[in-house]
Amino acid sequence: MAYDPTQPAYRLHTLVSALDAAADRMLGESFDISYGRFLTLVTIQVLGAPTQVELAGARGVSAPAASRMVQSLVEAGLVTATRTDGAGNRRVVQLTDAGSTLVADGGRLLESSFEQLLAATTVTADQVRSVTDPLLALLKPELS
Repeated sequence: MAYDPTQPAYRLHTLVSALDAAADRMLGESFDISYGRFLTLVTIQVLGAPTQVELAGARGVSAPAASRMVQSLVEAGLVTATRTDGAGNRRVVQLTDAGSTLVADGGRLLESSFEQLLAATTVTADQVRSVTDPLLALLKPELS
């Protein structure tokens, strides 16, 4: 039996993929940053001052991948990574002023674009939240 691409799970994955691609394009054109790097900055903002290991866990990537991402963001002047006392190679990551500004400006760009998308349909932001919030509460309770 063939998989039916009209099923809700497939449609939702397709929608998220299209939104991610649009966000990547808009952020690249406006701020010369990928959506993945932008999400890393947002995650740092949400967590406050995470270690690289905490950041890796929150982003669902390996510690080496997080380390490479942090290094590129340090080189871009968007974050600082400061060694902490204690064992190992622990670094605390924080947004710089430029990183905070990028998160704010990029967030406004993405929200404005999403509002325009919704305005072109009959779907409201409250309707989107009524579907996404319960699912996120189950899958990512830390966001609730």
